[in-house]
Amino acid sequence: MLSICLRYERNKEDADFMLNQGFMKVLTKLNQYSQDKPFEAWLRRIMINTIIDNYRKNNKENSIIQFRDIASDGGDRTWVGYNLADLNFEAEELLQMISRLPPESKKVFNLYTVEGYAHKEIAEMLGISDGTSKWHLSFARKKLRELIAASIEQEQRRISYFEQGQ
Repeated sequence: MLSICLRYERNKEDADFMLNQGFMKVLTKLNQYSQDKPFEAWLRRIMINTIIDNYRKNNKENSIIQFRDIASDGGDRTWVGYNLADLNFEAEELLQMISRLPPESKKVFNLYTVEGYAHKEIAEMLGISDGTSKWHLSFARKKLRELIAASIEQEQRRISYFEQGQ
């Protein structure tokens, strides 16, 4: 369950806080669990709903979207061979890149790609329109492509540097 919380929160302390809140809800709603459903799926659903409830609560306070955490040079990036990217990246590196996305885009990206929700469901959960959900997903994908391309470029420069030094 901690891994679910880490997908949606920027740091471990916030993820731990969400995990504790989620388990508190599980304990208070344990009498509502029906044994005809898998316990893990029920637990996962409560955890995700806890994260979304917290997002809604905090979203009222922070209603302005900020994109300062991703630098955009406005330059054209070349397409990346994603098979090459797959060979060069570890899951941890990808998770770090996802964590660099703006909070709203990160939530939509995780709900859509990892959890499998449709845009309509995401829109209802987060209190946004379907179009806004689609925009956040598109934005997240674009930024991840840029981050992957920059990382591959940096790795290739590092390899070239060491090859030239020998």
